Amino acid sequence: MNKLFTVMKNHGLIGVLLFLGFPFILKLMPLDLMLQEVSMWLLFIFIILWIYFIEKKTISSIGWKGMTGKTIVGGLGIGLILFIVFGISNVIIQTLGFELNKDLAEMFAKQPLLVLVLIALRAGVVEEVLYRGYAFERIYKLTKSKLLAGLLPLIIFTLAHLAWGAGHLIFVFFAGGLFTILYALKRNLALVIIAHFTVDIIALIILPKLLGS
Repeated sequence: MNKLFTVMKNHGLIGVLLFLGFPFILKLMPLDLMLQEVSMWLLFIFIILWIYFIEKKTISSIGWKGMTGKTIVGGLGIGLILFIVFGISNVIIQTLGFELNKDLAEMFAKQPLLVLVLIALRAGVVEEVLYRGYAFERIYKLTKSKLLAGLLPLIIFTLAHLAWGAGHLIFVFFAGGLFTILYALKRNLALVIIAHFTVDIIALIILPKLLGS
């Protein structure tokens, strides 16, 4: 009984279970794209409030080291490199016979420019805060294992995209894995956020514009 009470007092463990479960609950709800985006931003706000008012910590506890010029330039450069790597991986995945989700691509293609920017921003900020910053740091504190701290959120992140099909699942696992390795090496949340945002901006906006022209 005492052990159970001790576990329940561990706000980090409760936060991990609560926040990593939220995207799965969200997918059970009949929400349109914009409501899903808003819901994920609400999750982000809740995580920050949880850190400050429940855990009595600051965002430095999830790898936030500030936004410096060096961080911005580094994130942009890493994001560009990762985009090229992801492009190569997409070709390999399709060559192996795994189809990517064309309906998903068509859905993004129909969205206005501002919506795409907001989606890229949400993915970069909320996903990295949840799956890399918060989950990694709290699981690492609980297990003292970087492998588990990186792998468990990565698996959950991948499973959250289960409806996208086999090809996208492989890509999501690979992409999430590279972001996880980047965070584990640098422990700099801002760097990974910028890199993720850069990749999505290129994929959702810049590349389609170039191909369309």
